[in-house]
Amino acid sequence: MAKQRTEAAAKRSLVKLCAFIALFLSAVIFVFGGLFAGSKAGTILDLIAKIALLIGIAFPAYDYARSLNKTWKIIYWIALVIYILGCTFGVLKGFGVF
Repeated sequence: MAKQRTEAAAKRSLVKLCAFIALFLSAVIFVFGGLFAGSKAGTILDLIAKIALLIGIAFPAYDYARSLNKTWKIIYWIALVIYILGCTFGVLKGFGVF
């Protein structure tokens, strides 16, 4: 008899896969971004690495926050918005907008 995967198990494995890919991509991109530090290419690579890390941590963090009370859900969304704004302003600064 074959094992059947539940929807929750499939979701957990997807989250783990996203986290692994995000960690791997970020590590590689941070190294190459360091080689191009100060240039527009380095800024773009840095943004891609930060987005990959965001994807890798946002899903597990959301699953965790979802199991807590409303205050922690609000804290999660505020932290997520601050992270995204930080990434955005970092790119704008790298392109000389600020």
